[in-house]
Amino acid sequence: MSVPVRCSPGELYAVLADIQDRAAGPGSPVRAMDKVPPGPTCVGTRWREVVRVGPGLAMTMWSEVTDVVPGRLLAMRFWGGSMEGDLTYTLTVQDGHTVLRQQETMHTVGWLRPLDPPLGRALGTRLARRLRDIAAMFSDGPAA
Repeated sequence: MSVPVRCSPGELYAVLADIQDRAAGPGSPVRAMDKVPPGPTCVGTRWREVVRVGPGLAMTMWSEVTDVVPGRLLAMRFWGGSMEGDLTYTLTVQDGHTVLRQQETMHTVGWLRPLDPPLGRALGTRLARRLRDIAAMFSDGPAA
């Protein structure tokens, strides 16, 4: 899944590498997001994310950077809420704009395992929304 974004790869990477600065806000299901340790994102950097999943319900997700190439790649693994998976952002330049490609795999564990197929389908919708939201962080939104 990919989306064109009106910015340089470096600008986009800077947002992804410090997403905690923009994750929680009006309309976002993210209630809190902390980067540990603060500072430059590198292999081993972690985020703790508290996500609203329903009225009065929240879950905590953890992610850890597994690979990084500033301006080109940010990969991580994540776990929590009876789920685990991998997420990779790849940034390339095409026709004068940055293309953000997102690849994510998610699997349920424990008591949620029987729900793996429907949750996997719901993930596709969530991934498309995440890409649109990231593109919209830039003044002109998604590129044409």
